[in-house]
Amino acid sequence: MTNAQLAAALTELADYMALEGRDTHRVAHYKGAATALRRFEHPVADMVQGGMDLTDVPGIGKGLAGFLEELIQSGTSKRLDDHRARIPGGLLEVMRLEGVGATRARTLRRDLGIETVSELEAALGGRGILALDGFGPGVVARIRRGLAARSQLQDRALLPVADRAQAEVASVLAKGGVRWTAAGEAARRTETVAVVDVVVAGNPGHVWDLLAGSALDASEPRGANPVSVSSTSGPSVRITSVGEGQLEAVGHHLTGPPAYLEALGNEAARQGLALTPLGLTHGDGFRITDVTEMYEALDLPTVPPELRVDSDTIRRIRTRGVPRLVAQDDVRGDLHLHTTWSDGAATLERMVKAARERGYEYVAITDHSPSTGAVSGLDAGALAEQRDEIGHVQDQYPDIRVLTGIEVDILPDGTLDMDDETLMSLDVVVASVHSAFEQDRATMTRRIIRAMENPAVHVLGHPTGRKLGRRLGYPVDVDAILDAARALDVAIEVNGSPRRLDLDWQGLWQCNERGVNVVVTSDAHSIARLDNVQNAVDQARRGWLEAHNVVNTRSLSEIMSWTNRRRG
Repeated sequence: MTNAQLAAALTELADYMALEGRDTHRVAHYKGAATALRRFEHPVADMVQGGMDLTDVPGIGKGLAGFLEELIQSGTSKRLDDHRARIPGGLLEVMRLEGVGATRARTLRRDLGIETVSELEAALGGRGILALDGFGPGVVARIRRGLAARSQLQDRALLPVADRAQAEVASVLAKGGVRWTAAGEAARRTETVAVVDVVVAGNPGHVWDLLAGSALDASEPRGANPVSVSSTSGPSVRITSVGEGQLEAVGHHLTGPPAYLEALGNEAARQGLALTPLGLTHGDGFRITDVTEMYEALDLPTVPPELRVDSDTIRRIRTRGVPRLVAQDDVRGDLHLHTTWSDGAATLERMVKAARERGYEYVAITDHSPSTGAVSGLDAGALAEQRDEIGHVQDQYPDIRVLTGIEVDILPDGTLDMDDETLMSLDVVVASVHSAFEQDRATMTRRIIRAMENPAVHVLGHPTGRKLGRRLGYPVDVDAILDAARALDVAIEVNGSPRRLDLDWQGLWQCNERGVNVVVTSDAHSIARLDNVQNAVDQARRGWLEAHNVVNTRSLSEIMSWTNRRRG
């Protein structure tokens, strides 16, 4: 079992324990261990198979080690199965909704017999739920928001999950030397994906032979084209087989989306051409299947998949041309990551070393401030100690600059969770909202702008606070925030955590229009999550951003000039 699968099982166990009213400290410990497992860089299963005693790992006691070892060795756990037999799985989904939690989930089951999300939705239509203890109008409103957030991932997957499913199929195709291309939402790098589209060139029978020798299960009978296969990652992958000369054209068509293809088809019709799933055709039947040549025939530059949205895309291209979109290779450093000083899984040295191995010129250590509630949030004294460690690590790795920093909480009144003197002594300050999400739009907007007005602040972190599938963004006037950012020379973060991707691409388009600086970050809490920067870059590309729009594509000297200018 993978670390992610082990962590999911441990989280499930902790949630069952919470629903049964078990010791809250034990539940919290198990959930903390699950988080650590997700971020742990070494496969725990390999450690067990190698004979390692898991109790030697800090934070894992005898009971937890036994649970994990049983899962690894047998794929199941009697302890977990016993909980599943006593408590319906649907109640876990109810409990995990924003505004519910274990105590309210128990109340819903005891007093109203609610055991599923659909039953909860039905109950919200009446007034009986308001009569329950702990279910006032504010709580009910939060639950409704939680349901709305959950609908974002209804029958959909986060983009990195879709990428893993695509990679599974690609590895099978590679064994047979099959050419393929990504299509659909995954090719456009949308935040969530319903179906992962893969187009392959060649004989469909060959593809079926490869599938038969793999762990991928097809949902259609042999010979079907396209064929949908299930992946261990979760989302379904739709494989479409085409002729050798049709790969590009069909891939372009299946990438869509329909509104964009309709606009492009109208462009073709105005020029006496026709856009079809197999390419661009002339009246005499001659067909262009090369995508670059298709766009040339329409007197258009080739439009990257990330920019293909609707008819507005064609209008913008006609007016402005295609920008040289920012790329991963343009990024020269990461300005938002966490270590074991707060809630990260890796030490400061290991995070710096991993960033150096990625070729970065600089990295900012931005652990949490205390009020976030993260373990060991750093106060001024702890920051001073961390600064000493940063100095030692800097001596070890002189070819990467280690910047001092913090992700400081924006408190409900807009002040910061750290004194100004300490903040001004740091190289990079990221200010973020982590609490009081229920404030109204005007209050939240004033709160954030007040924080940005503090000259110690360089970056506004995850500006809307959303978590895809879990929490809607808090109400905030994004236009006012961006206007303030432009005036104050504060950068807006594109947070690469898969559940955040915040600011979204529409907001980033507005950053582009207003000339607002943007920072693409990983918000990494582990070494593996340093790769989240790619997610942020994908989002920036969807917002039409070029390298010059992104602060951390600049050199170290330019970064320091910017941070000093902000404070000057």
